[in-house]
Amino acid sequence: MTTFPYPLTAITPPNPFAAINLHGDGTMRGVTLALATDRVRNLLPAGMELGEQEVSPKGTHPVILFFHDMFRAQMSVPTLLPNMTYHEHSVGVPFTYISRGSITPGVPGPYYFMPKLYLDNFWATLGGLCFWGFAKEMASVTVTGDSYAVSTKGGQRVTTLKWKKTNQAEYKPIAECANFEPVRQMLSQPIISMVPLAMGPFFILSNFDKAWDVATVRPMETGVEVDVEYVPGYSAGRYPASGWSPGIDATVLGSYELRAPWRLSLPYPPLMALRR
Repeated sequence: MTTFPYPLTAITPPNPFAAINLHGDGTMRGVTLALATDRVRNLLPAGMELGEQEVSPKGTHPVILFFHDMFRAQMSVPTLLPNMTYHEHSVGVPFTYISRGSITPGVPGPYYFMPKLYLDNFWATLGGLCFWGFAKEMASVTVTGDSYAVSTKGGQRVTTLKWKKTNQAEYKPIAECANFEPVRQMLSQPIISMVPLAMGPFFILSNFDKAWDVATVRPMETGVEVDVEYVPGYSAGRYPASGWSPGIDATVLGSYELRAPWRLSLPYPPLMALRR
C-alpha cells in the first residue's frame, strides 16, 4: 500500500478535500511545448481564458504533454475499486483562469486545465470522467525502453513520444535541477475541469499533489509525433519538426522523466480555492 510521505497539514495551499484522495506512484515523462498563444486559446472551453506567464517566450504559451505510468493507484478509504496500475497520456495548459463571463463563481486562477486524456484502464477512465470531470477516453498504450505510443481503441494511432537519455541521465532530487522549479510551480496549480462529464457548464477544482520532497527527475531529449489533431489547436506533425528537443538540464522548456508519489484530492468548487 502506498503511503503519501508527508502529512496532510503540509499541503500548500491547505486543502481539506485531500483528506480523502486517490493516491499512488508515478513515472511521469513530461514535454513542455511553447505554442502560439492563439493556438493554445483553442484548447480552452467557453468561460476560461489564458493568463500571463513567464515560462515561454512572448506570443507563446506553455502546453505540457505527459506520458504517465501510474502504479498502485487506490483510494485512501475502503472502496470497491481495485488497486490500479495503468498508462495515461494528458495534454495540459497551465496559467488558465475562469473568465468574468463564466457562470461558476470563485477564485479566477491560475489553474491547470487538461483538454484531453487517454488511458488504458476502464475504472480510472470512468472515475475520472464521472467524478472529477476529466475528459478521459479509453485507449491502447504501448511502452518500450525509448517510446510511448497511444492509439484509440479502434486502432488509430494518436501520438508517440520517443526519447533518448542526455549526458546527465541519472535521477536527481528536483532541488538539484534549477530549471525544474518553474515546471514544479506549473504542476502545483490546481486542476480545473468541467462537470458534468467534462462537458460543463460548471467548473470544479482538484489538487494533483506530488511528494516533491522525495521526487526525482532526470533529463531526456524527446520527439513527439502527433498523427491526428485530437484537441483543437494542437495540430498533427512532429514536435520539434526535426531533431530532438533538449532536456530539462538545458532549458526550462526541456523534457524530463519525473518519479514521485502522487495524490489526487476530492473535487471542490472554485469558491473554496485560496487566492495566490
